[in-house]
Amino acid sequence: MLKNTQSIQLLIFLAFLSISNIHGQGERDFWYFGQLAGMHYTGGSYENLSDNNIPRNVFLGIIEGPDNLICATDDKGNLLFYSDGRTFKNKFHENLLNSPTDEYAFRESQAAVARDPSNADRYYVFITIMDGIKNRLTYTVVDMSMNNGRGGLVPDKKHILMANDTGQHMVIAQHANGIDAWLICIRKSRYYAYLITENGISSSPVTSQAGFSFVNGSAIKFGNMEVSPDNKLIVSGFPLFAEESGGFTSKVLLSSFNNLNGRLNLIFEDSEPTEPMASIPSSGIEFSSNSKVFYSAYVGGAIKQYDLSNLENIPSPLTIIEAAPFPYLKRGPDGQIFSIKRGDEYIGSIKEPNVLGLDCDYQSNVLNLSGSNLLDLPTFLPPKYPEGISYKNICEGEAMEFYYTSSLRDPTYRWDLGDGSIANGENVFHTYNAPGTYTVTVEAIDNDTNTIFYSDTKDVTIYASPVINQPTDIYICSENTTIYFSNYDLDILSELDSSAFKVSYFLSENDALTLSSEEFEIIPEIGTKTIWVRVQNLINPQCYDIKSFEIVTPEYIDLNIPEIQYICNDRAGLILEAPDDFLSYAWSNGEMTQNIQVFTPGIYTLTVVKDFGDFTCEAQARISVRVGDELPEILEIKVIDWSQYHNSIEVILDRTGNYEFSADGINFQESPILKNLPFKEDYKVYVRDVDCQKTIESETLFLLYYDKFFTPNGDGRHDYWRVINNFREEDIEIQIFNRYGKLLETMSDYDRGWDGTSDGVKMPTSDYWFRVVRQNGKVHHGHFTLKR
Repeated sequence: MLKNTQSIQLLIFLAFLSISNIHGQGERDFWYFGQLAGMHYTGGSYENLSDNNIPRNVFLGIIEGPDNLICATDDKGNLLFYSDGRTFKNKFHENLLNSPTDEYAFRESQAAVARDPSNADRYYVFITIMDGIKNRLTYTVVDMSMNNGRGGLVPDKKHILMANDTGQHMVIAQHANGIDAWLICIRKSRYYAYLITENGISSSPVTSQAGFSFVNGSAIKFGNMEVSPDNKLIVSGFPLFAEESGGFTSKVLLSSFNNLNGRLNLIFEDSEPTEPMASIPSSGIEFSSNSKVFYSAYVGGAIKQYDLSNLENIPSPLTIIEAAPFPYLKRGPDGQIFSIKRGDEYIGSIKEPNVLGLDCDYQSNVLNLSGSNLLDLPTFLPPKYPEGISYKNICEGEAMEFYYTSSLRDPTYRWDLGDGSIANGENVFHTYNAPGTYTVTVEAIDNDTNTIFYSDTKDVTIYASPVINQPTDIYICSENTTIYFSNYDLDILSELDSSAFKVSYFLSENDALTLSSEEFEIIPEIGTKTIWVRVQNLINPQCYDIKSFEIVTPEYIDLNIPEIQYICNDRAGLILEAPDDFLSYAWSNGEMTQNIQVFTPGIYTLTVVKDFGDFTCEAQARISVRVGDELPEILEIKVIDWSQYHNSIEVILDRTGNYEFSADGINFQESPILKNLPFKEDYKVYVRDVDCQKTIESETLFLLYYDKFFTPNGDGRHDYWRVINNFREEDIEIQIFNRYGKLLETMSDYDRGWDGTSDGVKMPTSDYWFRVVRQNGKVHHGHFTLKR
C-alpha cells in the first residue's frame, strides 16, 4: 500500500514539477504584443494585460520599428522593462531615464536582449537601425539601478555601432560556461556570433559560412531566428529567399551551434516556392521546450512540425495545420507555443509541442485579448537557469556553481558530482581538480518520507585552463624591424601543449579580454609599448590566462652593414663583417664571432646586443648573400663613327646581369651604349661586374675619320690627305672629286693617301670632295681643303 501511495505521490510531484520547474524560469511571464496589448502568466494560467503603452504605427502592413517588443523580466517573472528599441518603459510604464533615443529600429527586424555578466542590474539591448540605405547593428545598455531603481539608459552607451549591412535576424544564446552569452546575427552571407562576457562585447565576431551561400539582395534580410532551449541548435527562417535562379522560396535553415566557440554548421534545410512579394515577408519559428522539435509558419502558409530526434536523419516536416490562421510563433513559460495573427485579437496555441504528430494539439483560440489588435510576439531574456541541471564555470581550477531550479515540497537536494564528491542544497559549489567529463546527478528527496521524488543527470565537461608565466620584456633597437609575435609562442606556452592551447596578442587589456583586434606583428617605435598576451583553450576559449609584457626601444642602432653582398670567389667565399663595440654577436648560422666567412648564398641574420647598463638591447641586420654574376662574353660591338665628337659604341653581351660599361676603364655607366665619344684611332670597351668588381676588356677597336686639310709641300707634315684607319678596314673604296664633280682619284684600304695630284698634275689650292663606300655598305660624304 505504501508503494502505491509513493507512486501516486511521485506522479503528482512530477506533474507539478514540470510546471513549477519551468516557472522557475520566469523570463517569459510578461508578453507585450506591440499594439497596447499584452498577457501575463500567473503560474498556471494567462491573464489579459492592457497596460502596454508603447504605441506602434503600422503603414501598409509594415510595422514601425522591430518585429517584436523586448520584454525583460527577471527569473522570478517580475517585469523589469520593455522597449521597441527607441522608447524604453519600466514596470511602472514610465520612460526610463534618457529614453526615448533618437534611433528607430529597422522595420520588422528582430531585437534581442542579454544580461551583462558583470552586473546583475545591466542589460544589453540589440536592434538593427536604418541609417540611409544601410542596416546597422547597434547595442544600448540599460541599467536598472539608475534613477533610484526605476532604470535608465547609460548615456554614452546608446546605439553603439557593431556592424553594417546586417539583416533582420538575431538571437541570444547562452555560452556553455553558463555565464557568458552569444549574439548571433546574419551579415553578408555569413553568421556572426558576438561573445558577451563580463568584459564587454567582442568586436571580433566568430563567423560561419554554415554550408550555404546567401544570395545578395533585400529579400535575404527578412525573417527571424531562434535558438533551442539547450543552446545547441539555431534555426533561421527566410520567408522570401532569393535563389540564384532568380526565383523565390520560403526557406528554413537548421544549424548546429557550438556554444563553446560560437560556430554554426548547416545540418538541414527545407524550402517551398513562393511568389515574389506575394505577401508581407514574415514568418514564425520556434523550438519545443525539449529541443527535439521545431515549428515553422509563414503568412499564408502552413504550420509545420520538424522532428529533431535524430539530427543525422531529419525527416520531411509534418503539416499540423494548412493555411495557418496565426503564423507568428513563440514558446510560453509553460512550454506551449503560442501563435498570433496581425490585426487579430485571438491567440492560438500548440498545446503539447514536445509531442510528435497531430497529438501536439494545435488550437486556434486559447485566449481572446478583448478587442486588442495584435502586431507581433515579444522577445525575451534567455533563462537565467536553463531547465534541469544548470551550472556556471567549466574551466579547470574555477569553483563551479550547480543549480536545480524550483521545487514542490521544498525537498532536500542531494548531489553526486561525479568525482566521488557529495553535496546537499538547491545550488552547490565544487571545484574539479582535473579536466575531464563528469556525470553529475541530483536527487530531490522528500524530507518527511526520505523518498526520492525526482532525479536528473547531466554530463559536465571541465576544460583545461592554462596558467602562463610572466613573459619577459623585449628590448629591440632596430628601426623598421618587424616583430612577429608567433615567434614568441613557444616561450609563452613553455610546458603547455601547443596543440591544446592558442596564443594571441593584443594592444590593450580590454581587447585581450574581449578577443577583439588580435595583433600578429608590430614595428616598434622609440619608447615603450605594452603587449597583452592571451593563452586560451582551443576547444573552450573562455578558459584562458592573460599576462602583459613590454617592448622597449631606447634608441635605434644602425649597424651600417650592406644588405646585399656577393660571393665572387667560390674558394675564398665572403667575409661578413660586423661593427665593433657590441656585447655579443650572434649569426643565424650559429656562429658567435664578430665576423664570419660564408660560402653559400642565403639570408644571414646578425643579432648584436648593446649594453645600456640597466638592460641590454638587441639590434638586427639582415644580409642577403648572393653569388656574383659570371663574367660575360662580348658577342658583338657595334660602332657608329665618322664623327669628331659624337661617335658611339654599343656592347652586346651573351647574358644579362648587373654590369657597367666604359670606353676608358675609368668612367663607367649602366647603359651598354657609349655615346658622344671623341675621335681617336684606338678604343677598348670595358665591362665590369658591379657586384664583384671584376672587369673584362674588348680587343682594340678603331674608328674611321678623315683629315680636314692637307699641305702636300714635301715637308713631311700633312703631305697626304687620308681616311684615318682605312688600312684597318678591308674592301673600302675612297673617291676624290673636284668642286665640279670630276673624279680625280680612287683609293682602297692599302693606299697611303692622296698626294694632291691627278694624272701627275698638281691640283691647285681649293676645296675637294670625297665619297667613302665601306664593306658594310655604309657611304660617307664630305669635303676637305688642299693648301699649297
